[in-house]
Amino acid sequence: MNFKNGLLKNGSGLGSGSTLGNGKNGVIRDGSGLGSGRALGNVKNGVIRDGSSTGSGRALGSAKNGAIYNGSSLGAGKKIGSVSDILKKVKGLDNVDDATAVALYHFLVKEIF
Repeated sequence: MNFKNGLLKNGSGLGSGSTLGNGKNGVIRDGSGLGSGRALGNVKNGVIRDGSSTGSGRALGSAKNGAIYNGSSLGAGKKIGSVSDILKKVKGLDNVDDATAVALYHFLVKEIF
């Protein structure tokens, strides 16, 4: 998998493969073009939510200092994983903040929370 220009794809090289979804302005969508598709969730201030616009919806978890937490506020709750594990699986996600990387993986690849 790879992430380039806001699109998460299932190919092995950057920019290759079919599009799984996209992330723009903190909102994760299932469309093949940047900003298109159904909103699956969002990220604001390190907290990942299931709402359709930035900052809305139920808090699912957060990412802080390279760790993934299942609490409803930044860094709260139990540590359930590491951001580096996701970065190893998806090329190019190291160019976005930790919470966005976790949200893209959670909503488009495999549920974490």
